[in-house]
Amino acid sequence: MVFLGLATALTVLVTSVVPVPSAWAGDLAQVVSGDEEIAQPGTEAVIDHGHVDVGAQFIDGKAQFLARDDSAATPVWRDLNDVVFKVGDDAQLALPDDAQFDFVGGTPGENVWVVPQTEQAGVPWVGWNTQSPSLVDAVDRGVTLEFLGHSGPGEFSLFLQNGGFEAPQVLWSTAKQQQEGFWVDLNTHTHANWTFTEPGVHQVGVRFSGKTKDGSDFSTDGVLTFAVGNDTDVAEAQNTEWDPAAVDEKADSGLAWWIWALVGLGALVLVGSVAMLVASSRREGK
Repeated sequence: MVFLGLATALTVLVTSVVPVPSAWAGDLAQVVSGDEEIAQPGTEAVIDHGHVDVGAQFIDGKAQFLARDDSAATPVWRDLNDVVFKVGDDAQLALPDDAQFDFVGGTPGENVWVVPQTEQAGVPWVGWNTQSPSLVDAVDRGVTLEFLGHSGPGEFSLFLQNGGFEAPQVLWSTAKQQQEGFWVDLNTHTHANWTFTEPGVHQVGVRFSGKTKDGSDFSTDGVLTFAVGNDTDVAEAQNTEWDPAAVDEKADSGLAWWIWALVGLGALVLVGSVAMLVASSRREGK
């Protein structure tokens, strides 16, 4: 089932050549040049529509996590600390009554907010690319995109969806504790569906990591900030600081639910086994 029209011709490949899942698209052609403007840190931007990719550049020999804002006539790379993605109620879609979408974490039939895989008027179109010439020149083969956590009300997920009736490829899901990093080849450009089950200020921590061509490890972290819902204050989002401790606490609480569920299941199995042993012993004693 297609997530209410969010199907796309985007090609998704999973390969066993690399140690983590991979996700990339071959049909989102764009050219990223090495002389594109980089905005001065502190230049705030609220993006409520148009095309933006997060990506890494090597500047003075150091990897930096930036956002390539292509929502205006000329692309500008921005410090993510200066960017808020305003996701209004035009981004709302009813969650399908389909078990394939349980990972979203919402209630079937109720609205969730979706930053979509395919461009939609009045909604930011957020993806990622590994096309910066400085990155391509410095890095060996590709990068791993890692999930550092989610801060905000409700649940968050990131997934890809092919056209037709193919199942979604879940990349990250707080509801299902799916947080594995995935591989991204150099010179690729991808968009996915970013979903939020409740309005409010949301932050998503992401890391680009990999090896340079001389064999050195590198990584660079960024936080995407979303003001979700018409009534969410952009100024509040701009002033929200990333709190890794709060993110870890939220993740631990979700993990604890699964642990207790497993403990409960184990207890049921144990009780059943004991009951069977007692019944068997009684039969043998007769």
